[in-house]
Amino acid sequence: MKKRLKKKTTDEKKSFLKRSKTNTQQYEEKNASSDEREFESFFSEVIKKFPAKTSTVILNSYGKSKDRAEKILAKSKTQFDSIFDEFLEGVDEETKRKCHKIVHAASLTAAIIGCSPIPFSDALLLVPIQLTMMARLHKLFGQSWSESMGKSIGKEIVVVGLGKSAVGNLIKLLPGVGTVAGAAINATVASSITETLGWVTVKMLNDGEDIFEQTMTFKGQFQTLFKAVQNSSKKSK
Repeated sequence: MKKRLKKKTTDEKKSFLKRSKTNTQQYEEKNASSDEREFESFFSEVIKKFPAKTSTVILNSYGKSKDRAEKILAKSKTQFDSIFDEFLEGVDEETKRKCHKIVHAASLTAAIIGCSPIPFSDALLLVPIQLTMMARLHKLFGQSWSESMGKSIGKEIVVVGLGKSAVGNLIKLLPGVGTVAGAAINATVASSITETLGWVTVKMLNDGEDIFEQTMTFKGQFQTLFKAVQNSSKKSK
């Protein structure tokens, strides 16, 4: 009798663990699928904003560029999350989850552009990515978005990355070197700038601050957070 009860308890435990594992896998697959849909939607919207020749080059190298970009972002994900979580205290979990999807989609798109074989293009090509991200974040928080004013902010912020991305772009142009080393530098910088810009936008929207009316505050917070990202990156090396 005791053996039967013990066997029944063990079987029930195994069944419970199996169900839990299945539910966890389904949850992870659902989230992964949801993240992928967000990225695909985001990338499709952005690619339409590029000149036809640029879009063709990006799409022709898309597979390799995406694989490389994902590997680069995987290394910095934990580092970024710890910094941004500290900046975003008070954001409710549902909004935060949706923000992560939007910002990650933008960051991955920026990294893919950084990996693309288009010399001296990635810094300028960040602008439509950033504007799409900011527009989606404004919509998420129920705030209006001005495309024209957004462009002025985007062009000012992208200048921050021009100097650093130039190093990677120069490497791309050197004969015999290839694009791998240059892409790694550009993708990291492009994704860092974009991710920082996204979370500063989220922070100001969550605090009820108008980005367009407080451009200097926006730029100041961006510079502060971007420096934190740079310092964290140096420590992790």
